[in-house]
Amino acid sequence: MDMSAGGRAALLSDHMLERSSCPGPSRHLGNQGSLLPGSRTPCKAGCLSPWLLGSGPSQDRLVWRGPVTLGFFPLVSWTGQFRVIGPGHPIRALVGDEAELPCHIYPGKNATGMEVGWYRPPFSRVVHLYRNGKDQDAEQAPEYRGRTELLKDTMGEGKVTLRIRNVRFSDEGGFTCFFRDHSYQEEAAMELRVEDPFYWINPSVLVLIAVLPVVLLQTAVGLLYLCLQHRLRGKLRAEIENLHRTFGQFLEELRNPF
Repeated sequence: MDMSAGGRAALLSDHMLERSSCPGPSRHLGNQGSLLPGSRTPCKAGCLSPWLLGSGPSQDRLVWRGPVTLGFFPLVSWTGQFRVIGPGHPIRALVGDEAELPCHIYPGKNATGMEVGWYRPPFSRVVHLYRNGKDQDAEQAPEYRGRTELLKDTMGEGKVTLRIRNVRFSDEGGFTCFFRDHSYQEEAAMELRVEDPFYWINPSVLVLIAVLPVVLLQTAVGLLYLCLQHRLRGKLRAEIENLHRTFGQFLEELRNPF
């Protein structure tokens, strides 16, 4: 049934007809120019009108194309996006002891499928390398073969620790920890300080250790002297008393010879 011009205009008004310039009720979905019903802002690029006039001989025909609204949102891919964080202070270890160098990624994620390793600048000597789900011992520098262990207990959380056994003075210096996820790689630097056990002892303790045996020896000698003196005094007193008795008997005999 044909409609008059007034009836057609009313129908278009009731159903929020949008023409090619997209005027009419719409609402923004952000900064991308996509619109939803609800505001008076003209449509920009990317706008799709929910109602379109039909084409052809009859201009009274309406064709329903929607309601359809296209929203253009920025897509941020976090694949491989992380930071590597090492200890915020130097790691200290004693010669011959063990050293542990921790390292983790932020935000935390499963690192079991990544390539993880430590190397020493400036010549990039490989200290330890984990790749394809296992340790690559053959790629280690000779001085670290058989002395390192990658602790993987928390690797599912993106946290790893390198343990170095039998620490040497040559191990002192900088280390770099890296995580590689496909083509994305991040690193963190850290420092290991190796010290002799005697440097960890307070000088006053060293003095005490040196003086204590002498003091103990003098104390022992003094106690021995006092014991001997006490015994000698007792014996001397007994001898003197014995002499007094003997001398008294002798005087008594002199007084009464018969």
